[in-house]
Amino acid sequence: MKKGTVFDAIVSELMRDAGSSEILAESMGFDPGKVSRIPLRYRIIALGFVRHYSLEELNNKLDDMGCARLYARSLWEASLIFAFLHRFSYDEWKKLQEICSDFREKQGLEDPYFQSSSISLKELSAYLADNSEESYGFATKHLTRLVEKRLENADPEEAAFRDFLRSNMEAFTPVREKTRYYFCKYMYYMINARCNRYVEATLASDAEDAFADLVVLKGISGLKRKKMTTEEIRAFLSETDLSCGGIFDAFNYFYFEYVSLDWMQVLLEYYGNANLLPPSAKAALAASLRRYDPAVYSEKDDKKVIETMTAFLEEEERNQDEIYSLEGSSRGYQRNRSGENTLRKYIKGTLDIDRTTFICFLLFFSSDAKLEGTDRITEERLNHILLECGFPGLKEENEFDGFVRRYLTADDPVSCLMDEVTDYALMEENFYLYRVYQASTSYNDEFEKLISEEYNTKRK
Repeated sequence: MKKGTVFDAIVSELMRDAGSSEILAESMGFDPGKVSRIPLRYRIIALGFVRHYSLEELNNKLDDMGCARLYARSLWEASLIFAFLHRFSYDEWKKLQEICSDFREKQGLEDPYFQSSSISLKELSAYLADNSEESYGFATKHLTRLVEKRLENADPEEAAFRDFLRSNMEAFTPVREKTRYYFCKYMYYMINARCNRYVEATLASDAEDAFADLVVLKGISGLKRKKMTTEEIRAFLSETDLSCGGIFDAFNYFYFEYVSLDWMQVLLEYYGNANLLPPSAKAALAASLRRYDPAVYSEKDDKKVIETMTAFLEEEERNQDEIYSLEGSSRGYQRNRSGENTLRKYIKGTLDIDRTTFICFLLFFSSDAKLEGTDRITEERLNHILLECGFPGLKEENEFDGFVRRYLTADDPVSCLMDEVTDYALMEENFYLYRVYQASTSYNDEFEKLISEEYNTKRK
């Protein structure tokens, strides 16, 4: 039986590096054979050049299609903003890119944070303080808006663009920094909440469960080597390194029960012990199994289908705890470190976080942190964060966004998640989180029409 692979898609870098002139060049080539493999955001930018969009029109189109708006603190995207502000052609924009490449080569874009291979809780706190208006409370700075204003006020000349780059070079970042900031902030809230629970539990002499929650940090065994005061425990924890593997394990554990499984596995959970089902339910389950995996089940009668499926489940049960348990020797996702490595890249600012993965992590971090007040992830707060990061806010007509809105307003969010996934399974469909990380193919109609027009024009 097939295994669920939603987190494979999360941790695989489907959206190639934001800032690839080569990918945009592919989009501008109007090759029908390549278009479907190009990320949607690049296709929309290419469409903007062909249709001579203004910056506002392009950003609105990106927003409508669920893509991030252009980001002023990216060298690559700053040149796009400048080009669309002044209705430059694609060839004129390429000259701006040459200027950016020259600046990048001479000055580089070195991130001042997290330079060593490890990341301590103290370093994480320092990063947040440096990028906040206040050292306490982590109220975000608005440097991106400042850079946007300076870009808007620059004259529409190459010399003015050079001057802009020269005076703002320190503000540029390899990734969408605001998204990284919020990701790190809510991750810090989650880790800090776990540390606080552990300290409180030690005072009550009941720290075993709270100690297990510290899997998000490394070297925590030192806490058990000697008796410490509350102040000593807090000092120890602040110097401790983050466990990117432990954090991803906790994230995986938060979602895996249903979301990382495909619809058939959810359906089997829903039906329970197949041998105890009435004949009509057995027949329905057998029919679903034949549609799910014809190669294995199509030639078998109902009884044999159920027997084959039961034998498989018994084998899976023997492996399940070892694969998914946080205490297992193969702890983590599918016995590999892709999730751990990707999480480290998010923190270190070497890989951008896509909108859906960002939302999923925020829901996990905020739930575990038990946040209150303005930092609690409500629909209003999440919309504010998304817009701050240049992402579209939650849209009522968007399938995933609709689920997020229901989840945020549910009396029992976990039950809401389980019910939604089960409803999909009963329709023999994978839940949205299972499918959402696949390469987008939306917005093809207009783009394919454009390709056809351009292709026919070139042939003439």
